[in-house]
Amino acid sequence: MSAVTNQQRPAGDVPASDKAPSPTLIPSPNSLPTTLIRTYNIRSIKTDIMVQLFADRIFLTVTQLSGKIGTLLSVSVEDSVIDFSRTYNISTLLGRRDDATLEVMARQVAERIASLGGNKPGMSGGAGAGGGAVCPPILLGVALKKDVAGDAAIFRAIVDLLLQAYREAVAVAANT
Repeated sequence: MSAVTNQQRPAGDVPASDKAPSPTLIPSPNSLPTTLIRTYNIRSIKTDIMVQLFADRIFLTVTQLSGKIGTLLSVSVEDSVIDFSRTYNISTLLGRRDDATLEVMARQVAERIASLGGNKPGMSGGAGAGGGAVCPPILLGVALKKDVAGDAAIFRAIVDLLLQAYREAVAVAANT
């Protein structure tokens, strides 16, 4: 039995999509900002995930505390023009600064979004060898129940669901 169940709820005018979106979809500028809200049960804990795609950034939230955001992190991803290495800059804007797990979550989400390519939500091509930003800055808001802290399976499920919701939001934006 899966630890995750999906309970979708409407988010304004955003239609639900069951098909797996392609990471090369290009959102229309007229579709931004796009908001997608989903509710999941992870081991019987209600978990709300929200994705907002803006022209210049991606805003993601995951909360198990009735819509509250406990910690807000900022992540930027850049490729070096000198040695072609990739750099992830993570900073805690608000909330807990003593929880490295949240920074690891932010990095994993950024790595997976950056791996989709592009310098705008859902666009392919990226900055590549030219250097610079690989994807828009990501703001990640996180509020998890204390009893799930340190649970690797829940951590992986949350990262996977954040990426699933991101892909769905990109597909919605591309079709708008």
